[in-house]
Parts: sequence; C-alpha cells; structure tokens
Amino acid sequence: MTAFYYLSTGLTTLFIVGALQAMLGGAWRRFPVLFAYLCLTFSLSAPMSIAFLGSGATWTGVSRSAYWILSLSMQLCGVILLLVLTRKAGELRPGIGRTVTLMSLGFVVALFGSGAWHYDVFASGLPNRWMTFVSRDVAFVSAGMNLVLWSFLLSNRKRDQTILLISAGLGLQCTIDAMGHALRFFPNEVRDVGNLVISAGSILTSYVWYRIFQPVAIRSAGDMRTAP
Repeated sequence: MTAFYYLSTGLTTLFIVGALQAMLGGAWRRFPVLFAYLCLTFSLSAPMSIAFLGSGATWTGVSRSAYWILSLSMQLCGVILLLVLTRKAGELRPGIGRTVTLMSLGFVVALFGSGAWHYDVFASGLPNRWMTFVSRDVAFVSAGMNLVLWSFLLSNRKRDQTILLISAGLGLQCTIDAMGHALRFFPNEVRDVGNLVISAGSILTSYVWYRIFQPVAIRSAGDMRTAP
C-alpha cells in the first residue's frame, strides 16, 4: 500500500508537470482556468505529499489538513472551470448567462447545505469524516454540472475537441472522487479500496491532462469538426 502511494505521487507529479509544460506552448492563453487548476494541483500536492510520506504514509493532523485543503481547493477550482467551459460551449444559446448563474447558485447551496446537513458529525468530534461527507456530495454535484456541459457540447454542430476532452477529464475526476469518498464509509478493508481508487484516479486524470495538450492530441479552433 505504501509503495503504491509513492508511485501514485511520483507519476501524478510527472504528468502534471508534463501537462503544464505543454500548455506553456500557448494553450494556457486559451484555457487559463485549467492552467491555474493544474498549477494549484501541483503547488498544493507537493506539501501534502511531503507531510503524508514524511510521516511514514500514515495520516497525521498535518497531513490530513494538507489533504483537505488540496481536495477542496481543487474541487472549487474544477467547478469554476466547469462554469467557464459551460458558458463557452453555450455562448450562442439565449439565456446561457442565467443557466451559468443557476448552476453557480446550485453549487453554493449544495456545498453549504451538505456542510450543515452533516454538521452533527463535525460537532461529535469527527472533522475528517465530516469533510469526507462534504467532499463526496460536492463531487456528485460537480458530476451533475459536467453533464450539463456535455449536453451543450454534444448539441453543438461545431464541437471543439479540446473542450470535449477537458470535460471528459473533469467528469472522470468527479466520478473517481465521488466513488472513492463513498467507499471510505465502509469497514477498513473497503475503506482502503476507496483510498486506492482516489490514488489510482489521480494518476489517470493527470495522464488525461498530459495527453490533451500533446501536439498530436490538441485541436485548435480551426480543427473543429462539424457533426453530420
């Protein structure tokens, strides 16, 4: 288990660095929120990994705090990215501004509603379990928001392949987070599976970010394909 965490940390870091390097070729201007998302992931994952692995791959107060700061920050940044992409995908639709506003309000209500609904867990002295509840609920809501984005993308006759791939990566991240946090509520054996799902998912999603912006994978605005 410990060896896998080391492997996960190393591969995730390498893929994110590769993605950032590829985006510096110009893609960061087109997708500045995604670039900021990856920068945030890299800058926060380093201290979290040091705190966790430095304690012998066991969870301490410091490593838990670092983990939840990273997790919640990434989820919030991911939601901002979803909203930006949704506006871009639906820019020709009437009322897209209202749709994005409703999505934003829905997310805020879900975030604070989940925290309030599960507050008794926090009050009973289990802040880590409380954050797991909130993070799981946020992941489910984010997955729903990603479906709205996909509906806009698939209904467009001109589909930007890069935005489609970014949306797929975000959907994958949300699904993995939701599954992993849900499994953490089961007994120890299944809870460990949840931790493995999240760690393996970090490798997979960081690889997706890396592949999207490689010269073969990226599609410029002029390469948009028209659906039949």
